[in-house]
Amino acid sequence: MTFEELGIHTKSGATRYYTTCPKCNDSRKKHKNAPCLTVNDEPGNRWYKCHHCNFSGNLDIQDKYKLVLENSKMPKQQAATFSTEVREYFKSRGIDPAIAIREKVFEYSNRGKPVVGFPAFINMTMVNVKYLNVRYNAEEGGLKWWQMNKEYGSKAIFWGMQSIRFEENDEMQKKRIVIITEGEIDTLTWKQCGYNNAISVPQGAPSPKAKNFTDEFNYVEDPYVQSFFHPDNVDLIVFSTDNDEPGKFLREHLVHFFGKVRCRYINYPVGYKDINEVYNGDKKKNLPALGKKGVDECFNNLSTFAVAGVIKLYDVIDELNQYSKNGFLPGYGTGISYVDRLFTLKPKHITFVTGVPGAGKSVFIRWYLAQFVRHNEKENLKWAMFTPENRPVSREYAKLAEVLAGQRLQEGFANSMSEEKKQKVYHYISKHFFVVSPDRNNFETFNGKIQMNQINTLNSILEYLIHLKKTEDIFGYVIDAWNKIEHEQPKWMPETSFISQQLDYLINFNDTYNVHGIIIVHPRKVDLQSDMNYKMPSLYDIKGSSAWKEKADIGILVHRNKLKRRPKHEITDDMDEEDKYYTDKSAPTIVRTEKIRFEEIGEEGSVKLSMDFAKGGSFSLFEPKKDNAEEAPKYAPNNINRYEGKQNDDDFVIQDEDKEDLPF
Repeated sequence: MTFEELGIHTKSGATRYYTTCPKCNDSRKKHKNAPCLTVNDEPGNRWYKCHHCNFSGNLDIQDKYKLVLENSKMPKQQAATFSTEVREYFKSRGIDPAIAIREKVFEYSNRGKPVVGFPAFINMTMVNVKYLNVRYNAEEGGLKWWQMNKEYGSKAIFWGMQSIRFEENDEMQKKRIVIITEGEIDTLTWKQCGYNNAISVPQGAPSPKAKNFTDEFNYVEDPYVQSFFHPDNVDLIVFSTDNDEPGKFLREHLVHFFGKVRCRYINYPVGYKDINEVYNGDKKKNLPALGKKGVDECFNNLSTFAVAGVIKLYDVIDELNQYSKNGFLPGYGTGISYVDRLFTLKPKHITFVTGVPGAGKSVFIRWYLAQFVRHNEKENLKWAMFTPENRPVSREYAKLAEVLAGQRLQEGFANSMSEEKKQKVYHYISKHFFVVSPDRNNFETFNGKIQMNQINTLNSILEYLIHLKKTEDIFGYVIDAWNKIEHEQPKWMPETSFISQQLDYLINFNDTYNVHGIIIVHPRKVDLQSDMNYKMPSLYDIKGSSAWKEKADIGILVHRNKLKRRPKHEITDDMDEEDKYYTDKSAPTIVRTEKIRFEEIGEEGSVKLSMDFAKGGSFSLFEPKKDNAEEAPKYAPNNINRYEGKQNDDDFVIQDEDKEDLPF
């Protein structure tokens, strides 16, 4: 058979087009010659459908599904009504039997038991039948629902597609909306309430626990279905699946085939499982029938599918409720008020620390972490540390031990640790601190992700941090210092763009793995002041990019004006200018928070601290001496180390990493 034989006008070279309908065009009083007939002229799938009178068919499949029709049990002449038992069944579900008849639902007797058939069509060709045993009793066994045997060539397809109409004079249909349900009874419920463009999936919802979904959704990829749901034909798809795990699972899978933009889903009132329960109620569950009004409310309050990156209010309602009671909570602190006032630490945040060489950045952060972990003992917080300037690795652990104990690790001094205390400190450190220190002879490839020439790149370090997050559940990490990372900057990329990109990468890493990052980074060379001390830098003085300040959650400056001018009576004319100054060991360390993104984690401000080398580099609140200075050491030529000063053997020596100005 051809389209011409049916009186359908064809268009040469077109596989899909709209034309007038030979059945209704001449009889229409309005919109005569309107192109209401869709024609699909693809070889093997030639079909037509009028959206006004429903004249439809498929030239290629009528013979193919001949056995389906012959074995469907569907009577040649459909009855005008059902038996009393079937009518009562539909009425018990709140459905007018006449609506089921209209949808070509039929009845037949199977060994004296009434069975209802729900025929599925491609256009007007029957391709499958789903059957319902009205007298089903779980105790008696048998099937409640089943489909036609596949040996007849049946095809799984949406039920009810032959009834879809989009008419200009119907506001609902004009919007070209199709409702997809989980079952035929739900589809009939929608139709009962006037929503005629409702269809049902052919085989309900699969179990989320099923291991194989290879064939579960083949019906969606059927060429006829794909053509039917083409965006040119259907504007909006509404999922009305059951409010249980299988139902949610079904709609989440179906939406992938149609796209989230034109898909919505129904939210049922609390306690209701599906649209039939909303309309008809459920006496066993003590759910009242909400009728058409309840169905309309469901339809008028459609929900959109979540899109990654778009967060709606009710996605964070628990956090909002917490804020309404307690405000946004601060991060973890040290229990030291004058430090916690400035900043506290939260997962997912990033902290940048800078200062001139020798200011004590590393010493301060090491002391801070020791107090931080100790104060939050019940939380069992752990840190990973990438500190390549402290070689060998034992140096970092030694410094941690001394700052935690407040005593020297080396034996033979008045404040040396006892063996018992030493073992306790070792045990404590082993639980809370992990040094990342790969080298060419000792590195992990992480299943081939890291090569020998990449061991100190940012990607390599982050692989170690991922491992420690998964195995030790670290709270955060320290990178000291940024300039020791082997950066893989493309030659074509400007330094500012590269640094900004790398910082974004770290921020995303922190967010993904729920960790806090502390990055110690050197500023570019800072000018000397007239008193021979360096000017306190800002985050904007870090080489490469203003992103260091813009992207920081916390920005910390650590600074010391260590050099002090000698008394006049010690200064001679033959002294070099730098010899006229000495290192004041009592000079305070200034810790300033230049950037605090969120008010609950701290405030911009500063504090002056005294550094106690004898206690492993510990800090306390600075209290100036009455004369505001210690006695200047006597001048001796070549005795001045500009950066560290002369240090005696009985001092606890903290060799700061900043021996020379090494910007980014």
